[in-house]
Amino acid sequence: MWKLYRVLPLVIGFCLLCEINVYARQENTVTLPESVYKDILDRLDTLQKRVDDLEQDRKHSEKKQERFNKDLDDIYSTLDEVETKSLKDRLNWGVEMRTRVDNYKVTDQYNIKTGQMDDFSADNRWTNRFRLNMAAEIMKGLNFHGRLTVYKNWSNIKRPSYYPYADPNTAHVPSDTSLKLDRAYVDWIVPRMPVPLVITFGRHPSSEGPPLEFKENRLRQSTYPALLFDGESDGIVATVGLERYLKFKNCGLRFAYGKGYQTVDDKTAYLDNRYGLDDLNIFGAFFETEIPLLPNSLFVLSYVRGDDFVDSPIEAGKNLGDMDLFGTHVQVPAIAETGLDFFFSWGLNRSHANNEYVTTSIGEANGQQVMMPMGLLTSDGSSDHTGWAIYTGLRYTTPIPFSTSPSWALSTIMEAATGSVLHRAAQNSITSLPQGAMSMTSIIYSP
Repeated sequence: MWKLYRVLPLVIGFCLLCEINVYARQENTVTLPESVYKDILDRLDTLQKRVDDLEQDRKHSEKKQERFNKDLDDIYSTLDEVETKSLKDRLNWGVEMRTRVDNYKVTDQYNIKTGQMDDFSADNRWTNRFRLNMAAEIMKGLNFHGRLTVYKNWSNIKRPSYYPYADPNTAHVPSDTSLKLDRAYVDWIVPRMPVPLVITFGRHPSSEGPPLEFKENRLRQSTYPALLFDGESDGIVATVGLERYLKFKNCGLRFAYGKGYQTVDDKTAYLDNRYGLDDLNIFGAFFETEIPLLPNSLFVLSYVRGDDFVDSPIEAGKNLGDMDLFGTHVQVPAIAETGLDFFFSWGLNRSHANNEYVTTSIGEANGQQVMMPMGLLTSDGSSDHTGWAIYTGLRYTTPIPFSTSPSWALSTIMEAATGSVLHRAAQNSITSLPQGAMSMTSIIYSP
């Protein structure tokens, strides 16, 4: 019994050994030296560490990429802000809104219906005027200016049908609610010239000129004195600076070219019409300067030549002749710092008829159209005439002391006008200038 106990473990061990050897042979087990096995394990650990390090680097790179993307977004946002500010620095916008009420009365005017001299009036007439102003520096020495306007009577959406309403009057005569191109022009300061030279082209600032800015307490609005020309105009002007040569402040000479009427064919846009009309070409020269010892004053000498005036700027049928216009304008603001402003304008025109005239209706009387022959300052189409006009006045502004910003002022204008014939070049028409005086008191708000 004891012997069996001693032998049994040996038998079991032998059987297990045989089973292990058989299994090893079936699985192709390779036996390695211990040193080689340890070296493999070390290499595996090294590889695992490298994998772990790469995983950490990947996560770190993702975070760096996120930070980079955020920084890039910040840079683009900053660039957008800089570009927007640069655009705002180059392009300026401004708006104006004016509501005005007027009362007019004209005495001793011919009434076509009665054939007598009567009085006419317009009481409690309200208007709204909206303007969108634009200015941009295109590049150094090249600047753009523009203005869009809506100017209308209250509760009136019709465009006026009377004769003077033509292209030069679309923006500063009340009409409908549509936007009108009041002005859009470019000033080019020509570089490297022996004398200062500026070329201006486009739709010029030629309406509401001196001294009309006194009525609304504004800066100068136009190149030309209003008595000589008051309307929108398309053309090109060359301005030569003479200040360094004549030693007068703000001294310059302007040469202008434009068209008061341009014929266009009704079927082919790039050809003249088929009725043999010539364009109304306008040439002008203007000298202006500040008067010595009178700060911010203005003195202007003007000459304008118009060739081939037409009978109507709306539906032209004939050329009626040529005309010369001469003008002088003086204005002195704040004389001796008293708040008193003075202005004086004188104009003269000389017509050169070409023996042409048209017969047109001037109204209706007793149910019949009244027809009248009309030439250039004449009814026969052949005689030449000279007309002149004077427009002068004073303005006194009294500041109201209770407010400093914004400011209020009480402005009173005394005006006087006289003359035999007034020529409004913008209207291509000749009308009689009523003689007399007018006063206007305004309460002006300046934000």
